[in-house]
Amino acid sequence: MRVEILNTGPSVLTGTAPAGRAPHAEGTGRGLLGLRERVAVYGGDLDARRRPGGGFRVRARIPLDRP
Repeated sequence: MRVEILNTGPSVLTGTAPAGRAPHAEGTGRGLLGLRERVAVYGGDLDARRRPGGGFRVRARIPLDRP
């Protein structure tokens, strides 16, 4: 199974947020590290990166058969 999540946010090129969007506060949780660990338990992988036009992209691949 493959999952892709996209969102909008500040641009990595200009550092500005799209109109009408409030800046996102920094979290204190395990966020992406926790997601990566959970996906790995099932033999999958997770890739997360900033999008050049702003926002983030998170992709996960999880095998349907356990390793």
